[in-house]
Order: sequence, then C-alpha cells, then structure tokens
Amino acid sequence: MIKLFRNIRKNLLNEGNTTKYFKYAIGEIVLVVIGILIALQINNWNTNKANEKNAYNQLLEVQKEVLNNIVEFDENDTYYFEKLRDLRQVMSDTLTLEDYYNHRTLRSIMSSGPPIVTQNEAFNKLVDNADNLPETYKPLVTELKKLYNHSRFETSYDDLMVLKSQYFDFISEFTESMYREEYEDYFQFLLTNPEYKDKLSRYSWTLDDLAPRLGVKKYQAIAVYKQMIALGFPDDGKDIINSMYVDVTPKTAKPFIGSYTNTLDTMHIRLQNKYLTIGFNKSIETRELSIRDSTALFAYGAYLEFNNDKTEFYFLMEANKPHFKRIPTND
Repeated sequence: MIKLFRNIRKNLLNEGNTTKYFKYAIGEIVLVVIGILIALQINNWNTNKANEKNAYNQLLEVQKEVLNNIVEFDENDTYYFEKLRDLRQVMSDTLTLEDYYNHRTLRSIMSSGPPIVTQNEAFNKLVDNADNLPETYKPLVTELKKLYNHSRFETSYDDLMVLKSQYFDFISEFTESMYREEYEDYFQFLLTNPEYKDKLSRYSWTLDDLAPRLGVKKYQAIAVYKQMIALGFPDDGKDIINSMYVDVTPKTAKPFIGSYTNTLDTMHIRLQNKYLTIGFNKSIETRELSIRDSTALFAYGAYLEFNNDKTEFYFLMEANKPHFKRIPTND
C-alpha cells in the first residue's frame, strides 16, 4: 500500500501537475488522519471492554460477598429477634421458676450471643478502583457504599458485648453452682432480683436497636443483590434468598391487611402499589412493611408480632402497651 502511494506521488510530480499533487497529498493526509482516528477508536473500545470485563469480575466477587453477608445478617437477625421475644416475656413479669428450667434461652439472655462477622474485602478492592468503573455500575456502587456502612449496628453490638461482660461479673457468685448444674438459686435470682431487671432493661434497650438494624441490613442487602441481577449478574443465590425472604403479594399480604386499634392509636395496614404499608391515625407518616414470617412484619426499625389468626398484634418490645386489636369489617 505504501509503495502504491509512492508511485502515485512520483507520477504526479513527473507530470508537473502541482494542483493534482497537492490535492492528492491532502487526500492522503486525510486518509492517514482517519486511519489514526479509527485506530484510536478501536484502542478505546478495547480498553473500555477490558475495563468493563475487569469491573464485572470485581463486582462478581462483591456479589458473592453480598450473598454471604445476607446469610450472616439473616442468621443474626433471627437469633436476636428470638432473643427479643425472650426479653419481652421476662419483662412482662409472668415467668415462673419452671419456665427457666424448661427454656434455656430465658436464662442466658445476657450471657450468649454470636459474633457478627461481615465480609468486605472484595468491596474494599472495588472502592479502590471506583474511578475506573463504567457509568453503568456507578448507581450500584452508591448503593453498595450505603450497604457497607455498618457504623450503626456495630456500635449497638459493641455496647451489647460490654453489657454481656458486665453481666458475667454480676452473676459470678453463681458460677460454681451452675458448673455443678445446680440452678435453683440462680433462677430465683433471675426471677426476683431488681438489679438484674435494671440491667436487663438496659440490655433490652440496646438489643432493640441492634436487632432491627440487622433486619434493615438484610433487606437492604437483598435489594442490592436483586439490583445486581437486573444488571446481568448471575442469580446463584436465588434458593438461599427465597428461603429467608417473603415476597409481598396479594396472597401473602392478605392475612395482615386491616385496621387495628388500642387505647393509644389506630393503625391501618394496606397493600398499595405492590407495597405493604402501615399508617397511623395520629400521624401522616406511612411506613413500608416487609413480611418476616407468618406471624411477624418488619417495619424497618420495629417488629410487629401477630397472633396466629391475625386478630391482634403488638410492637415486640413494647411490653407495657396494650395490643392492637383488629377492627371488624362488615364483609
């Protein structure tokens, strides 16, 4: 090709046709420029494809990490949710010595609790490379940053561990008898000691902040995971998530829908635009609800515990407030 161009230029010069020569020279320059532009475009395209592939692979690792964290949040949320239920029983002052013998969790409320270990190595690598990510993934990274901000529940968890340590010092006089599996004095202490109830109140206040925060993180992580599926990432965790998440549908929402009242307020649970919501008579605020299981809803900061036939519910930690009872309808 170069030899051909050289021959054309030589022939034009031999003819002495300067005008034609300059026109040809300009055309050749234009062709060279176009070639350079095409080469740059191909190079940019290849670079962008390489960046997209690298970003996809990085996000694929983050997706695996998010799924592992969903499992971690779910397990801890379930554990501390059940602990809240136990706390409510203790604070209601209706337990007996037999209850402590029959239910191990009631006697170990402040002395047990699994560590909360979330994975963030892949996310940290992604953040370090955030400037090189394609625009398509920028909104996802924003949501991931919100998800990986654990400051609120980590503070509550640390406070809970401090209270747990203090509790072991508080019951040290029973260590030897419990080692011998002689529990009666310890159980009597738990039933009657006012200082224990004071410590339990502080513990319940902290736990009432931690448990819902773990629930928030679980649903937030599931939302991010589904956002990644919508962007074309694989849905390898479908079965895992389906086992811990109840979709809001007309069928799953129907048992909870209705108006409920007590001496303090009236609340209305509705299905609106595919969202389950709760509204308060005394406030214009409306909260979105998630279905935790067949007897509990989650209001992103509180648990609503229903009886089996859904004729009444209470907010899990409000042991001293009256239940909300369903208002009968004409139909």
